[in-house]
Amino acid sequence: MKSRTSRFATIVIATLVFVSPALAHEFKVGDIDIGHPYARAMLPGAKVGGGYLKLTNEGGTDDRLVSATSDRAGSIQLHEMKIDAGVMIMRELQGGIVIPKGQTIELKPGSYHVMFMNVQQPFKEGETVKATLTFEKAGSVEVEFSVGSPAGGAPEMKHDGHAKHGDHAAMQMPPQSADPQEAIPAKLKAAFETADKPLSVAPVVVQGDWAIAGWTQEGRGGRALLKNKGDVWSIQLCSGDGLKQADTLKAIGLSENDASALSAKLADAEAHVDAKTLVLFASFEGTVMVEGAEDHGGHDAHKDHGK
Repeated sequence: MKSRTSRFATIVIATLVFVSPALAHEFKVGDIDIGHPYARAMLPGAKVGGGYLKLTNEGGTDDRLVSATSDRAGSIQLHEMKIDAGVMIMRELQGGIVIPKGQTIELKPGSYHVMFMNVQQPFKEGETVKATLTFEKAGSVEVEFSVGSPAGGAPEMKHDGHAKHGDHAAMQMPPQSADPQEAIPAKLKAAFETADKPLSVAPVVVQGDWAIAGWTQEGRGGRALLKNKGDVWSIQLCSGDGLKQADTLKAIGLSENDASALSAKLADAEAHVDAKTLVLFASFEGTVMVEGAEDHGGHDAHKDHGK
């Protein structure tokens, strides 16, 4: 199940707009300052990637980010993560993102962000991705998104001690069972389940301090990667079929032995899962961070793919 795709109206600028870089990796157009655009490296096979930045309106009137384009993506959508009936969902903002006068709006994991759709060549750590942002009043400007690690935040802001964003990631969890087959489903249910939206978790496979769990909820599904930190399981990220591959797990940070063993255990466990459930696991598009980004400066959230 794929999110709906729609294109924003193209804004035609009749006059030339003066654009100049303000500081290193900052951009300006009209009254809008654009601070440090960055993206995460995409996992093998992923077609969707997120982009983040800060927008400061130094003018006397509100402005609006209305669209974005890039040669690296079939389209770019403006999205927002938020909690709806207790479940983290992602929705497209077809009306754009308002930047009130005199204020800064941060596009960050777990909140507003730009979503690169139908990416043919996944973003790689260390490269830059060019994109054009169009504002209702300020006009259009080309910016460059610096690409960091798959599980990281802004490349030069790693390990900066930023607080986590979002209620689910910051929640205080009760003591967990020593049995990961009990602790991991309980962790996922505490984060994402509500009374009217039950979450099913299975299978759960564990290798050392790492685990992968398949989950389904309300016609959606995916896989979660977890890490054991001081006898407490932490949800690192959610993704789809990419988590089946040992190379993907190594790119995330697992050792070669753990990545290979975890991938093999997952394949064995999922050989006993029905085809319909496997389709739901595979339906999760892209990769979103949950608690794992606390080590890297940001986080994404549980994604509703039925919207």
